[in-house]
Amino acid sequence: MKRIGFASAVACFCLLGVGLASCADDTSSSERVGASTGRTPDASTPAKVSKPGEYSGYSERIYEGYELSSRYVAVRDGTKLAVDLYRPKDESGQVVNTKLPVLLMHTPYNRRYFESATTGRGLSGETYPGAAARLIEYGYVVAIADFRGLYASYGRNVGYNRGEWLEAARMDAYDLVEWLAEQPWSTGKVGMWGCSATGGSQMQAATTAPPHLKAIFPMSCEFDIYEFAVMGGVAPPPGMATSTPPNTPSSDDRNMLAQPVDGDDDRTQLMAAIAEHADGKDSVGFAPFRDSVASNVLEGPWWQQSSPHTYLDEINESGIAVYAAANWDEGSSKGGVFFTFNNLTTPKKLLVGPAGHCAWFTVQNQTGFDLAVEERRWFDHWLKDIDNGVLQEPPVYYYTYNAPEGTAWRASDSWPLANERQTRYYLGARTITTVRTGAVQAHDELTVQYDVTPDNLLDRGLRYESPYYSVDAQITGHPSVSLWVSSSATDGDFVVTLQDVAPDGTAVSYNTTGRLRASHRKTADPPYNNLGLPWHPSAQADVSPLTDEPVELQFALLPISILIKSGHFLRLIVTFSAGAATPRLDPAPKVRVHRDAQHPSYISLPFIPLE
Repeated sequence: MKRIGFASAVACFCLLGVGLASCADDTSSSERVGASTGRTPDASTPAKVSKPGEYSGYSERIYEGYELSSRYVAVRDGTKLAVDLYRPKDESGQVVNTKLPVLLMHTPYNRRYFESATTGRGLSGETYPGAAARLIEYGYVVAIADFRGLYASYGRNVGYNRGEWLEAARMDAYDLVEWLAEQPWSTGKVGMWGCSATGGSQMQAATTAPPHLKAIFPMSCEFDIYEFAVMGGVAPPPGMATSTPPNTPSSDDRNMLAQPVDGDDDRTQLMAAIAEHADGKDSVGFAPFRDSVASNVLEGPWWQQSSPHTYLDEINESGIAVYAAANWDEGSSKGGVFFTFNNLTTPKKLLVGPAGHCAWFTVQNQTGFDLAVEERRWFDHWLKDIDNGVLQEPPVYYYTYNAPEGTAWRASDSWPLANERQTRYYLGARTITTVRTGAVQAHDELTVQYDVTPDNLLDRGLRYESPYYSVDAQITGHPSVSLWVSSSATDGDFVVTLQDVAPDGTAVSYNTTGRLRASHRKTADPPYNNLGLPWHPSAQADVSPLTDEPVELQFALLPISILIKSGHFLRLIVTFSAGAATPRLDPAPKVRVHRDAQHPSYISLPFIPLE
């Protein structure tokens, strides 16, 4: 067994690619808007503080470092999963046998090491977003298990970081939780942590309701996986995998990086596990519609099978407490947490920070908000029965870009915000205003250009700009658009980008986007609370071609929270390519966006009144 102290390397290889972050000291900001509990007694007693990102006086450091060991755990069908265990040591360096709660991460990203281009390789417990190893000294055991069919675990995997949704694998986390609960050093209370695919694996675990799983902390994970992976029906052409994330390491690379468990010195067991990986597939195959049967899975409609919303009743009946988190400046991976929060009846909270995908170390550096502190508050309450007020404060805590110093972090009793005022801005002649046009016929036409990048949006699309704002204005929530379009082609991808623009015309801060494949424009009542936003069934039978007659496209943009400063203006850009997923036509079609009295194209924005 290895005896290891704490390290400071950080990394973020996530579901949508590679994100890099850096780690700061264990500090917290004093400039926050949020709830606090406790009191300040005499100087000899630590003050009790418990509010988002700040926590003292409720639980103290009681251990020094940890021991890392590993072993195989057999699940119900006999498949052996590789598990690392981080157990605390006392002052003498001995592993403690005191019964402690356990924090599990179920991962497709290598249980032992996590790679970063800037910091190199570090232990997953210390470097993976959430860094639960920081909680060990406060009296927790941490466990990290490889998905079946990946790295050192036996079995077959399909879909790489979606493989926990295969029927043979759906109960793996259940069995791991219950095994951990039965160990002599466990109190029988288990929580889960992790971001991106390891957030999704927590939601999958909740669908099976392990009796000893009391609370989870899923970050940047899906609620409706079709919207997460395909978003607006924009699937790639036939022959391309629908759901393989960028930067997926090859099976050879994964096998080379796999770490044997303790006692497997000659790697006999590791080689036997790797031999079983040969039947796996990194992608579920081609699944362009919500009701597609994925070609590599063949177990029914893949998107329903692998979406938490399909199992909403089971999750709610489980009673498992859920703290969902994401960051504003990531793509479709952030959307799921809002619907998770609004569809759960179990105890729940929502956290939204100001960085990229899983970049919580960046959030800490930029704002002082320490995610590990927030995890400790959550798990102390649910796994240690510490009355720290985490459920007495407002359940929503979010960051607003461009807010005045000391007020960027805000708390709310609900999402969307109760005082939200949805306001329509209508498209005009290169303008967006709250005044609806009276024009009889008006449109803008553009030949589709496929080489769209974030740097050339203005040259590749149609732009519409608001007047300058004479006072500050806050937009927080879910924008949506209604576009009346026609085309010389029978289909097309429509992408809308919203930007906050400085007086000199420079897009200076956060922007958001939404998209829809026109043939998927049919809307229907959603199978869950979709917050009143347009929802598209995207079934194969629902597909309808475009024509040269105007049709309405209604779709949501990803949510935002931003303060538009006085002197700034909003810019709306409509483009017609979603990267490699958009089929290239020759000649490129001509597209019209209509904006007249009969076809009033607009964007609806969630404004928040400023006091």
